[in-house]
Amino acid sequence: MAKAMLANLRAIHAELEAAMDELDLLTAAPAPSPTAVTAARTRLSKASGKRRGLFDAATNLIVETAAQPDAQRIRGLRDLNAAQLEKSTQHIGAWGLRQLTEDWPGYVRTAAPMRQSMRDLIAADRAVLLPMLERLG
Repeated sequence: MAKAMLANLRAIHAELEAAMDELDLLTAAPAPSPTAVTAARTRLSKASGKRRGLFDAATNLIVETAAQPDAQRIRGLRDLNAAQLEKSTQHIGAWGLRQLTEDWPGYVRTAAPMRQSMRDLIAADRAVLLPMLERLG
């Protein structure tokens, strides 16, 4: 089970990174391409949802057998994930298609830190969660 979770998390991380890389390119343009931006945001959102579900399952599995230090690290990851989800939800709610086309520079300015936040979550997964899953084998 842990090996499958590990492989799935790695694949989802790659999906997330590809969607964020695409958004990096799109937001470098002087004006939005609404169709392309919507498609990339949708891919990012779907991959993020898959990651959250798998993250929850993996952390639940680890906590069942974890020593106290590992359990504390998992709690820290969960807190980080909850904070990022809240920020992401607010960002998505504030920046619908109409808003981002009307204020492209504002969207570009606020979206970059959101993508960095997701990259930070992926880095935390790789530093903490994936090694724990590897140990469970």
